[in-house]
Amino acid sequence: MPDYGLGFDTGGTYTDAVIMDMENGSVVCCSKSLTTRNDLSIGIEGSIKGFDKELFKDIRMVSLSSTLATNSIVEGKGCRVALIAVGRDFDKSIPVDEYICIKGGHNLVGKEKEPLDEDAARSFLESVRGKVDGVAITSYLSVRNPDHENRLFELTKQILDVPVVCGHQLSSSLGFNERTVTSVMNARLIPIIKDLIVSVKTVMSRNGISAPLMIVKGDGSIMGENVALNRPIETILSGPAASMIGAKNLTGVQDAIVM
Repeated sequence: MPDYGLGFDTGGTYTDAVIMDMENGSVVCCSKSLTTRNDLSIGIEGSIKGFDKELFKDIRMVSLSSTLATNSIVEGKGCRVALIAVGRDFDKSIPVDEYICIKGGHNLVGKEKEPLDEDAARSFLESVRGKVDGVAITSYLSVRNPDHENRLFELTKQILDVPVVCGHQLSSSLGFNERTVTSVMNARLIPIIKDLIVSVKTVMSRNGISAPLMIVKGDGSIMGENVALNRPIETILSGPAASMIGAKNLTGVQDAIVM
């Protein structure tokens, strides 16, 4: 029984699909379709429309890469995000729709710098209800002690039904602004990547493909769909990374420029 892998790459213009024989690395079939922004599943389904459906029963893994996250950041698009910055002001060039800076944070040894102002956070969260699609939370030196971020995470989940991102979960960097921009970008991308993953899963279900779905990261490695849903920022540059690795594996060339 053959072992096949099915790969999708959804870009801003085209969605590509390929089935590979995972035993010998040969390409069994490949095709492309226009990416349909209004309903990604249409373009994804179109990319495999001409494939022999008998091959689907032997697919052991589905791999997904995309430039949608990269395009969203470059084009300044994405979902509406509220930011709660704790213990320090943030770089105002960071793209957020609503924000508040409140008291709190910790010092370098993880001791509380000042008490967390939960009342201010609660009032802010009530005020942005229905205005945002996600919330990013970053607290000063939360990598030393994430208590304030964790408390605000629980508070936000009680008030809003939107994805919530905490800075310490994404980066161990001491840099407050670095963690803040990472958290905001991650929150902006969650609905975009969720839509893509749901669309792929819909097409898989329609075509009787029950293999696990893996998502390509920006470094070329892969992660499970649940990880990608929580950390979509790791899909930035996944499309180019997949191209590099694919070119290397198909040609066997170690040093090359991939166009």
